[in-house]
Amino acid sequence: MKAKLDGRVEVCVWVPCHITCFFEIKRHDNPLETGSRGAGLNLDLGVRTRVVLDDSDDVEVIGGNVVSRDVAERMLRGLGVKAKVEISHESPVPMGVGYGVSGATALGSAIAISAALGNVMTILQAGSVAHVAEVEHMTGLGDVIAQIHGGVEIRVKEGAPGIGVVDWIPYWPGLRVIAATIREISTQEMLKREEVINKEGYRAFAMLIKRPCIEVLMEEARRFADAVGFIDEELREVISAIPSSKVIGASVKKGVLYALASEDEAHEVYDIVREHLKGKQVLLCGISPSGPKITLLRRG
Repeated sequence: MKAKLDGRVEVCVWVPCHITCFFEIKRHDNPLETGSRGAGLNLDLGVRTRVVLDDSDDVEVIGGNVVSRDVAERMLRGLGVKAKVEISHESPVPMGVGYGVSGATALGSAIAISAALGNVMTILQAGSVAHVAEVEHMTGLGDVIAQIHGGVEIRVKEGAPGIGVVDWIPYWPGLRVIAATIREISTQEMLKREEVINKEGYRAFAMLIKRPCIEVLMEEARRFADAVGFIDEELREVISAIPSSKVIGASVKKGVLYALASEDEAHEVYDIVREHLKGKQVLLCGISPSGPKITLLRRG
């Protein structure tokens, strides 16, 4: 199908936020094959991306962020479409702390542009464009493929959607996530710890594959975070203040402290975290069982 824009089109796409519990960096010459093995949580909190396309004599992309603008330009030039594109993002959490916001904006932009042009790409094809942009800008390695699949995922093989392989961990209804935004740590800064990340990520992955359940996931997430230095003394005190009987586990990814609890215990855990982290954003949410959703498509 030849891509064509006929007048003004507005599309909105929702993509779940994603917390990686542990990972192992897997580099290849081809960015489509580069990515990460590991596991993580897709949240029912997500990023809403709005894209408006208008006819134009050239490709012009405004708004968004550096990654989502790059995604839009790659797609339009690759498809031979001249258009003016306006991108905006609404997120319940900040970028650069560990919620996969950059991946969500890249993926949301790719799916929205495809939809605006008449669904010229599948979700996996659009996701591949987003993944490559993430890898080349060094803003993410595995969020996009995880966010496409949803749930509590295991990234069994690295790579872009359609190349990487994702499996899932079963989880029960009512599983809740308590997450606190602590600080900003860029992906580039985090990747300076690549040697220890790969060593600990490999070990954690091997343990989870032997027994793929939520309890092992959180146990290995804590060991991983301790080993790579995500948990400082302040955060260790917060985690220690949460009674072990109230949570399945707690850990830190980059600048996000997160814990898993049952629906019955979640509010008490939420209150404990808020009490110890006054002034910080603390969220209580669930797991998103699925990936991206188009929430609006309007022509004319």
